[in-house]
Amino acid sequence: MKTKKYLRKIVPVLVATLSLCACNDDDNVIHVIDPVLTPSGAYVLNQGNYYNSLAGSIGYLDYATKTMTDSVFYASNGILPGNTLQYGMVYGSHFYAIAYESNVLFVCDLNMKMQKMVTISAPRALAAEGGYVYISNYDGHVTKLDTLSMTIVSSVSVGPNPEEMAVANGYIYVVNSDGLNYQNNYANGKSVSKIRLSDFSVVKTISVGLNPTKAVADEEGNVFVIAMGDYSSEPSVIQKIDKEDQVTSVAEASMMTINKDTLYAVKSATSDWVTYQNTYFIVNTNTLAVTDNYITDGVEVPIAIAVDPINSHIFVTSHTLGVYGANYSSAGYMKEYDAKGNYLNTYATGVNPVQVVFRYK
Repeated sequence: MKTKKYLRKIVPVLVATLSLCACNDDDNVIHVIDPVLTPSGAYVLNQGNYYNSLAGSIGYLDYATKTMTDSVFYASNGILPGNTLQYGMVYGSHFYAIAYESNVLFVCDLNMKMQKMVTISAPRALAAEGGYVYISNYDGHVTKLDTLSMTIVSSVSVGPNPEEMAVANGYIYVVNSDGLNYQNNYANGKSVSKIRLSDFSVVKTISVGLNPTKAVADEEGNVFVIAMGDYSSEPSVIQKIDKEDQVTSVAEASMMTINKDTLYAVKSATSDWVTYQNTYFIVNTNTLAVTDNYITDGVEVPIAIAVDPINSHIFVTSHTLGVYGANYSSAGYMKEYDAKGNYLNTYATGVNPVQVVFRYK
């Protein structure tokens, strides 16, 4: 059984981290956000299909009306959000999104009106802490952006072709995929770089499985990565890095997200690239106990999973399934479930909906 290989180089999976700091544009002071927040909706990043000249878009799901509006970025700015939307994040009073092929970071307000466009080399993923946004660059670096001046202030070298990052224990953990070295079976893609935030330096390299691409952290400071393997004989597996940097393999999965001490995961596998077997399960991040089949009415070809940390609703995005397998050039869709995994709604999306990012008021 082969774990599914996606059209994009790597599909990022994210539940948006609720930020503790915000940039106040009036007084340039970083302040603490009131933790009592109400979920108001979710942005959906649709990557499009760069190779078929299908532009990406950003949609918005309004919780109050249960309606999905596509192309809200274009509607607000009159331009498309770059080629190959890769990752998005709400931090403080801004929405950040990166477009890989366009080498750009968009900074918008929460109504999607663009505030600034920053040139970034091969951006892959985002993280934020202490008034800074961090961008992993596929050329082997992590870049640091000051959210007051919206300028790049520093950069540090990590491993080859870094992907997602997780912030924990005063460090950023960034996975090094060696994704461009697939012909040599990702030979140098077996590590996580541990970056100390206080001086923005790499203090340790942690050995993990082959081709790690995804990273999240729980509320106790444990970091979880998915080593995607070789998309063939070596399966993709979740691994836990504890606060002592000890690594434990947890379960096979191709995507995940986290909320407090619960990891939500999906294993999507195929033997013929036409039919897919999808298993949804949750993991207690403290005990590593697994609960299978928490969702039974799943999607056809899952791309991303996200959980709203306030209301615990679960969202899974999907390609549509055509005669020859996943259709990478047609509009996808997203299903919503309650905290117990019961089906609630289906929403139409753009092409290749790769990420869900939550908004609060």
